[in-house]
Amino acid sequence: MKTFYLAALLTITSGLLFTFSHSIIKQVNYIGPDIHPLEIAFFSNVFSALFYLPIIIKSNFDILRTDKLSKHVSRAFFNSGALTCFYAALVLTELADVIALSLTGPIFVTLGALIFLGEVVTAKRWLAIIGGGIGALIIIRPGFEEMNLGFLFVLLSAGFAAGSKLFAKKLTETDSAVTCSAYVAILQCPITFVAALFFWLPPTLTQLFCLMCIGVLVAGAHIFWVQAYKYAEVSALEPFWFLRLIWAAIIGWLFFSEIPDIWIFVGGAMVVLASTYIARSEVKQNNFGANQLLH
Repeated sequence: MKTFYLAALLTITSGLLFTFSHSIIKQVNYIGPDIHPLEIAFFSNVFSALFYLPIIIKSNFDILRTDKLSKHVSRAFFNSGALTCFYAALVLTELADVIALSLTGPIFVTLGALIFLGEVVTAKRWLAIIGGGIGALIIIRPGFEEMNLGFLFVLLSAGFAAGSKLFAKKLTETDSAVTCSAYVAILQCPITFVAALFFWLPPTLTQLFCLMCIGVLVAGAHIFWVQAYKYAEVSALEPFWFLRLIWAAIIGWLFFSEIPDIWIFVGGAMVVLASTYIARSEVKQNNFGANQLLH
């Protein structure tokens, strides 16, 4: 029972770290030239990889030992595809619309877990995912007046991200969370560098410091995120990702004077209820015993 609560806590912490990194990204272009999101992604990957360097050296490179290198490479391409498509969507579409459509991600993950991993997706999980998605949409309240290419990029990003999560689930059966996170950070560097070359602008020293912080936060978030999948099934953890919207509202209020309106709390309540409901139901049914979790 406790293992599922641990997985939920790891997922929530990962989402919080990701949200902090997004808040720093929001500030990068206010303190210097307008750096393209793809360049930010590249530097984030570089500093994430550097974050793992002392750990790799201390382990005498044992952390990089794996029998599933091809799967790590595949995951890096999926993750890079998700990142590239997501930032392309940000260029073409308003941020609120991008975030709203990206909430289709859990549906892709749940379907992928059902088809490729053979996980049992219960009605309670579907209800929690749908409920969390509705709550998120209430918070964002996007308007879909027109369809454009940006929307397609968001859906592609969600699909690629789902593929990355499914690879992470399989990889953690034999490899540690640090191994999985280090590989994705290292392998994404050359992939995102090629994309960033088309939009390159030299960052200032202050921007470089911010980009370093982003890389460290993202690296930590990935470790918690991948570790969570060692203790619970992919589709069971998806509702907890919706809590990122609550973290965003709190951080926006504290650091950017963005005062949330009543709909933030209405939608946030739905997200919390959905997450709590699935946690209680899974623990009561003992769906996450140690023998099942660590297979």
